[in-house]
Amino acid sequence: MIQDIYQVSLQGLATERTRIEVATQNIANANAISGSAEAAYRAKSVMSSAFAQSLSTEPLVQANGEVKAEYKPEHPLADSKGMIYRPDIDLASQMLQLNMASRAYEANIRALNSIREMNSKSLEIGK
Repeated sequence: MIQDIYQVSLQGLATERTRIEVATQNIANANAISGSAEAAYRAKSVMSSAFAQSLSTEPLVQANGEVKAEYKPEHPLADSKGMIYRPDIDLASQMLQLNMASRAYEANIRALNSIREMNSKSLEIGK
């Protein structure tokens, strides 16, 4: 039973770490420019599975964001039509995701610490 509790918290840590990594990648690539829509960075998102399945699988990361086209014929990466392409990433939304994932990660750390403390107290009772 204790192992199950640890497993839940550890899976929560892994999921939140993935959410932090994805939000950070999206923020870092928000202004990335490409010469074609196919080569442009697409915002990623984390898809978590149902709770019962989440203990055995890693969160799925999908690159499903939109791409914006801008007319800038003077840009060195512009295509033959003068278009450049950049990801359609809302920085405020990504910062919110980063903040929420960070707080959830901290909550999982606190839960692990509480479990460890309860285990040590229960061992003291048996003395």
